[in-house]
Amino acid sequence: MKNPVRITVNRAIHATATALSLVLLFDQLAYAAKPPKALQATQSAQLTPAPQGPVPVQIAAAHNVFLVNDGADANFPISADSSYNEIYSRLQSWGHFQLVGSPAEADLVFRLRGIAPITGVTGNRNGVYSIDSPAFQLTIKDPKTNVTLWTITSPVQIAGRKKARDRWLNIALVNMVSRIKVLANQPLSETETADLTTAPHYHGSGFAIGLVAVTLGAGVATGLIMKHEFDKSVANQNAALCAQNPFFCNLPTP
Repeated sequence: MKNPVRITVNRAIHATATALSLVLLFDQLAYAAKPPKALQATQSAQLTPAPQGPVPVQIAAAHNVFLVNDGADANFPISADSSYNEIYSRLQSWGHFQLVGSPAEADLVFRLRGIAPITGVTGNRNGVYSIDSPAFQLTIKDPKTNVTLWTITSPVQIAGRKKARDRWLNIALVNMVSRIKVLANQPLSETETADLTTAPHYHGSGFAIGLVAVTLGAGVATGLIMKHEFDKSVANQNAALCAQNPFFCNLPTP
């Protein structure tokens, strides 16, 4: 004969474990969705933009530009020649500046370089690895005085397989020219404006799926542990009853 008290307690334990699992799940998801304090502070600061310094008038007034291939760092993911050819072609297609063959003919000199500064370090006992952040860097100089008027840095995002990498490289090239357009006081299209704030999501979906799996697993494990402890407690109580009253142990089981 089944013990009604045991059945009731079993159901209560299962209900409690399920409720705890759901509470843990929603709590963890809410925490994951909440931006870190540092990000909140950054977003808050962005709502109140700082006063902007003036852009040198030579940039907006220039007509002729001499583009220089200034090479690339060793860890830059694209060859210096490829970067130069791409930027040259896009500036030529834009048509705002006339690309000339020597600094003597130019109102501005654009020095293009691919940089890959180390921005982090990761690793364990098996090894330590540096993390770099590649970017196009364009230094704008006055050819008469060799004074640097402005420096533009445009991140180069490399993510995914070849098709994805080609897409992100194209966005990086578009963004480089878009930053030049902004300095030259020229309008951007809606697509160019949107691309300036576009970046690949490396871990977002995988992190969310992993978080849900871990939370559900923890809830199930908690329920099983609680049930095991309850069954153990009931078994100990039955053993005690048997020791006190042997007739209790001989009751037929339906």
